[in-house]
Amino acid sequence: MVGFSLCRSDEIVEGQARGFDPEQRGRDSIFALRHDGQIRIYRNSCPHLDVRLEYRKDRFMSADGQLIMCYAHGAQFLPATGECIYGPCLGERLQAVQWWEEGGWVVLDTTQIESPLPRAREG
Repeated sequence: MVGFSLCRSDEIVEGQARGFDPEQRGRDSIFALRHDGQIRIYRNSCPHLDVRLEYRKDRFMSADGQLIMCYAHGAQFLPATGECIYGPCLGERLQAVQWWEEGGWVVLDTTQIESPLPRAREG
């Protein structure tokens, strides 16, 4: 399996999220968060209208760090499952992205991105 290292796992802080641009398109197409000690990675796309979730760099979470927010239309998602619990896409889910941890690094499965980076490595 080919992987791309996003960041060190300890750089993803509880109750916060970080956006990444593994497709090198100039915008964060995925984001990673830590909730209840678990890292989750989702595509940065609201199921309502396929718009980006954050209102500025790395602002994916509610102020208390308990929910993922779509700032375009106010949808709220559970961090553990990506399920929408409030808003226009109620009951739909964010698209999860597969990853693994290797040597303390969060590694993205590059088969899930459109244009893997040259520095991708065999895992």
